Amino acid sequence: MNASDPDQLVTGPLPAGPVKRGETPPPGTALVFSLNTGEAVTVDRKPSFLEATRFHNRYEVDITDHHAGWSGPLPSRTTGFAFRAEISTTWRITSPEVVVKRGVTTLTTAEALVHGALNEQLRPHTRSFDIEDVGRAEDSVNRFLRSRQRVLDAGLTILDCVVRLSLDETAESYLRNQRDLAWQKQQARLAHGVTLAQAEGAEELTSLAEEHEARRVRERTAALQAAQRGEGGLLVHLIAQDPSQLRSILQEIAGRQDMTLERKQALLRDFKDELHPAERAEWVQRFMGEPLPYAGPALEGASPHPGSRAPIPPPPRHRDDRPSRPEPVTGAGGPTAEEQPGNGVVGWKPVGRNRTRADGAGRQEREDERG
Repeated sequence: MNASDPDQLVTGPLPAGPVKRGETPPPGTALVFSLNTGEAVTVDRKPSFLEATRFHNRYEVDITDHHAGWSGPLPSRTTGFAFRAEISTTWRITSPEVVVKRGVTTLTTAEALVHGALNEQLRPHTRSFDIEDVGRAEDSVNRFLRSRQRVLDAGLTILDCVVRLSLDETAESYLRNQRDLAWQKQQARLAHGVTLAQAEGAEELTSLAEEHEARRVRERTAALQAAQRGEGGLLVHLIAQDPSQLRSILQEIAGRQDMTLERKQALLRDFKDELHPAERAEWVQRFMGEPLPYAGPALEGASPHPGSRAPIPPPPRHRDDRPSRPEPVTGAGGPTAEEQPGNGVVGWKPVGRNRTRADGAGRQEREDERG
């Protein structure tokens, strides 16, 4: 407004009256006249001679747009920490008569009013955000400022305002420590969760293994009971599902006293495709409870009768018994045999005790005949 003083917003007071009515105001300037009553009026043109008789003083007011910017702290919800704000604003004198009446004549005074008004409006708003929410706080503040123009009581209007929020070094260090602690807590929770999951998984696996083993035992028991009754299909099906059970099942069958030998051998024949012939021979021996020589693949069906016993050893010899050559036997004392060619045996007669027993019987017969 005033080339000699850029800080000046209002020029005056200048004398006014019918003679000194002034000129038509240029763009960006408003004419303010004070009345004899002390009131002020704004005129956008050169007043008429009659109007000028009412005016006492004249003021020229700058009503162009002004830009201002500054930085300063704005409080946060985190105790002891504040946001660092950079504010850029555009304002204008919209009520020149109020500015004259209030004495806001310099740019410095007007900017101080704008600054104070904005701080008063922004401080409660930023105080609702924690220091780590600097981004959300900035977005919220700018939405609030764009919502409407702010008219001040001093005759000024804030046309536009942009706020940039940031953190000072102390706040950044604080947030860095907080993030480190949060990360460590998160890692600890994750590690704890992994440990719990592993423990639960191990427990579940153990439970499943125990359940599987119990089910396997039940199936095996049922299959053995069915095999005892002569129904071997369930046992064959069980072995087909899990061949690893074959030998342990044969071991249990070999030790069972409530299953007949015929049934055991029938089961062994059902498993012939699962066993090597030598293994089958070994299990036949175990089922019989006596040693049997391995007879190769033809062993099947050649098992002894279930009631067979071990061979009876020959009676022991006495010291007085002498081996004798076979002699022909005559009479009723013993059997006779014709000489067979090629065998060298002409007859049999009792030897040892048997001979004595036979001689005694002959003498007794002769005495009975004489008598």
